[in-house]
Amino acid sequence: MVNNMNKMDFCEKIKKELENLLDGETAVTLRKMSRNNGIILDGMVIARKGKNISPTIYLDEFYEDYTGGKTFEEVMEEVTALYEKSVREENLDMDFFTDYEKMKNKVAFRVIGLEKNKELLKELPHIIFLDMAVVFYCCVPEETLERATILIYSSHLKMWGITQETLYKDALHNTEKILPPKLISMEKMMEEIFARDLKKEFLLKEDNGWMPDEDWFVKAARQMLLPVTKEQKCSSMFVLGNEYKLFGAAVILYEGLLEAFADKLKSDIFILPSSVHEVILIPDDGEQSAGELWNMVCDINATQVAPDEVLTDSVYCYLREEKSIRRLY
Repeated sequence: MVNNMNKMDFCEKIKKELENLLDGETAVTLRKMSRNNGIILDGMVIARKGKNISPTIYLDEFYEDYTGGKTFEEVMEEVTALYEKSVREENLDMDFFTDYEKMKNKVAFRVIGLEKNKELLKELPHIIFLDMAVVFYCCVPEETLERATILIYSSHLKMWGITQETLYKDALHNTEKILPPKLISMEKMMEEIFARDLKKEFLLKEDNGWMPDEDWFVKAARQMLLPVTKEQKCSSMFVLGNEYKLFGAAVILYEGLLEAFADKLKSDIFILPSSVHEVILIPDDGEQSAGELWNMVCDINATQVAPDEVLTDSVYCYLREEKSIRRLY
């Protein structure tokens, strides 16, 4: 059976079904939500009376699941489960955000693409870096709301009575401490992901009478991935991000990090923007061309990365002798 409800009707039906499940103290509103790169998503905001935290559920992927063959009932179950997981009984104490002295140690920076975010950047304090922009956000305390962030607008600077220079100085001081860098080989990263997937699959099988240790899954993943990693030369590729996999592409701006890596390898380093959360590093051994790498970046961005998580369609290089990053393509 082909599911052919249009997106507007789908969203409205999800809204009505959820309203029927909730009490009269909860308001459900559909809104168009602006995201990175000018992407507009269909969000459903769920506001409970007396609570200042309103979860937003984005319905775009659910609609894709629906048009891909899932029944409306299956999708509705998933939406309901996501809402129940996001519900918080306590209110969020926002006092820390209104007083800059209380929050300045929570300010951090990230990088976004310049071209696709021109309209957004009109409202944000930012610094242009190559074809990217450095923007700022507040990391909400984890005891309050795990890994939540608040984008900082120019209006916030007026409220706090501070300059962009002060904001930048504090973000520069904080970001590496809040989000420590993580550098791992592509081979190792693939092993970790595959081992995790193997463990999930193993746990789903009810007939297993034993549970291997973590090392067993890692070894199994390594063996299964061996033909792929050899063919793709993954041992010479590295993934750079941060420990939390949150806006990790910004680590290329951490002082001394790329310099130390390039010195260790005694090579210039190609930098491929995998997403806003991480970059891929490839030592320049003379075998790759910037054009070939650019084609790879464009293909990955078009097929593997969510549109609002794309950084840029560019190739950069850290030049060891100059100790600087240059855009190549």
